[in-house]
Amino acid sequence: MARVRRRLEKLKLSTLYSFALCAKGSTEDHSKIGTAGFSRVVYVNDPDRHEEEGFRYPRNEVSTTKYSLVTFVPKSLFEQFRRVANFYFLVSGILTLTPLAPYSAVSALLPLSVVITATMLKEGVEDWRRKQQDIELNNRIVKVHRGNGSFEETKWKYIKIGDVIKVEKDNFFPADLILLSSNYPDGICYVETMNLDGETNLKIKQALEVTSDLQEDGDFTNLRQIIKCEDPNANLYSFVGTMDYKGMRHPLSPQQLLLRDSKLRNTDYIYGAVIFTGHDTKVMQNATEPPSKRSKIEKKMDYIIYLLLCSLLGIALLGSVFFGIWTKADLRNGELKRWYLRPDDSTVFYDPKRAPLASFCHLLTALMLYNYFIPISLYISIEMVKILQAVFINQDIDMYDEESDKPTHARTSNLNEELGQVDTILSDKTGTLTCNMMEFIKCSIAGTAYGQSVTEVEKAMALRKGVPLGDEIEAGGHKEKQIEESPHVKGFNLKDPRIMDGNWIHEPNKDVIRDFFRLLAICHTCIPEVDETDKVSYEAESPDEAAFVIAARELGFEFYKRTQTSIVIRERDPNQNVADYQYRKYELLNVLEFSSSRRRMSVIVKEPEPEGRILLFSKGADSVMFTRLAPDGRKFEEETKRHINEYSDSGLRTLVLAYRVLDEKEYENFAEKFRTAKISGSADRDEQIGEAADSIERDLILLGATAVEDKLQKGVPECIDKLAQAGIKIWVLTGDKMETAINIGICM
Repeated sequence: MARVRRRLEKLKLSTLYSFALCAKGSTEDHSKIGTAGFSRVVYVNDPDRHEEEGFRYPRNEVSTTKYSLVTFVPKSLFEQFRRVANFYFLVSGILTLTPLAPYSAVSALLPLSVVITATMLKEGVEDWRRKQQDIELNNRIVKVHRGNGSFEETKWKYIKIGDVIKVEKDNFFPADLILLSSNYPDGICYVETMNLDGETNLKIKQALEVTSDLQEDGDFTNLRQIIKCEDPNANLYSFVGTMDYKGMRHPLSPQQLLLRDSKLRNTDYIYGAVIFTGHDTKVMQNATEPPSKRSKIEKKMDYIIYLLLCSLLGIALLGSVFFGIWTKADLRNGELKRWYLRPDDSTVFYDPKRAPLASFCHLLTALMLYNYFIPISLYISIEMVKILQAVFINQDIDMYDEESDKPTHARTSNLNEELGQVDTILSDKTGTLTCNMMEFIKCSIAGTAYGQSVTEVEKAMALRKGVPLGDEIEAGGHKEKQIEESPHVKGFNLKDPRIMDGNWIHEPNKDVIRDFFRLLAICHTCIPEVDETDKVSYEAESPDEAAFVIAARELGFEFYKRTQTSIVIRERDPNQNVADYQYRKYELLNVLEFSSSRRRMSVIVKEPEPEGRILLFSKGADSVMFTRLAPDGRKFEEETKRHINEYSDSGLRTLVLAYRVLDEKEYENFAEKFRTAKISGSADRDEQIGEAADSIERDLILLGATAVEDKLQKGVPECIDKLAQAGIKIWVLTGDKMETAINIGICM
């Protein structure tokens, strides 16, 4: 569930329909706005005005290098002399410049200089490669509006705040943008954020309705907007802002935010307004200055060198003490017994009358004489090995991904040996260990469990207990023969003749079943795509939601069309042997988005006539949904809870579905409160929106629960077994219930 929560948290779609959430534009002087955390003002299509108003925004040029021409020598030298051995050889080399040295200074300083220079060159080459990557990035080309309806190709580094840019398919966004429009009529676009969060599934973004009709280059000639939003921050999944356009104020959310380094997919082009540039962009706010990384082996080497230094110092100190004692004893009747020990006329290094000073000088000489006790080639040898390792890693054909045509690339070689020191792996479950391809496999409706398919966890548990799985599978308290295999539909694996092929109409609670399927078809944020054969496919932010709408379609309630004001459901008549569809168009009023604190999502729609009711459809975690049920809406609560526990034991992900009917006055009060929160533009706007949503998501009527399965990827059990044999501990991060997590762990 952890991945589900994160994905749904990104799905801030309530402002998708913000055309209805507008108010008269403020007449305040925007240049005076200075609220803490909410002070950015962007004049769209008028980038030069920011300097006139006194705003100082950074350039779009970015740098990820560790050094500059000025700082390279001092910073690199500092890094080298942080190493104990290098610092010791530096001190020893300085001492060789004195008369105390037993050998020439060149023999001490030259090897040290070679070692330091070679290591600095390695650091410099790696940083130069980072610089080259920065240059390539900053010199990428994008089309920028120049105020006369034409777009000119411009390098990324010259983009300014307020510029309107045109990004085409399969290109990266050069800065953080507000989506104005796309080639799709509803202003939607598909975005790949793999560089930001590692997610491979596409995200859906949608422009405000008031700007979605800006379809041509010439439409931007006289465009003027004022965007007020939060200050630069590192949070990728939140955004608070407003847009003043045509005398109205419209709320902005993460649904309109396109982040730098994400890529436009499956969309011919988009138009966007630049709001954050360079190091103000969210991806750069999350980036840290390249640290000076030191491996465990290098730290252990320092410890060993400390021991060697202590041994060296002990030997030198012991020799110097005895030297002082014997030197003092060498004086007899004012004459030296061993006069030959003084090779010159010096009285400092061997003077029985000043034995302590002579002993100290002997100590310094001994430290220089014994410095080969510590190998000066130690670090440079390791650096050469690391460089060769990086070369081998880059050329390793076994680390090449043929599907994506991507080889491995060692950007730095400082931590190569750490790869062999791993003793613990922290792994996400969804999409890492599992396929992240959800299948609707079971459900509980009106207290009755449906679905006869066997999950992977159930198979593993049966195998573990030595219980064979027979030809009959118990479902809903009845043993029924497995139905004939039908062509597999991706995302749908529910097998139960009681509700398939329109047979649900004969069930005792057919009205509840109908509302359950309608909720699946309506309460989501998916986008349908209808081809020339009238076949519908879906683009969803999460595979869970895709599984829900596919299940609704397979059960006769097809999500057919979506606009910013309506949802069309194509329902199959269960009483007809042939496909006889009825189109039901629901007016879309509000979407109350999911968040990690709310743990639920709701959609408010108005039924088509003659019913004309205002309905709130809601789905969420059982921990929050059951507490929001009305006293007369708990008819199936005990049975549903029991089924949810059974599904959790089978390794399935569950959600509770409920609804309520709203009267006109109640909805009008909510809509006004919700609208006020939306256009507030304050830093606590999300809290205000949450409070408004919380006030309406009460007194719900329980319909049932869903259960979807995310199967393990091929080879995961074998891989985990090998890692365990290697003594590596594996921790799986998941938001599932404890029972679900334990049983999935057994399955692995």
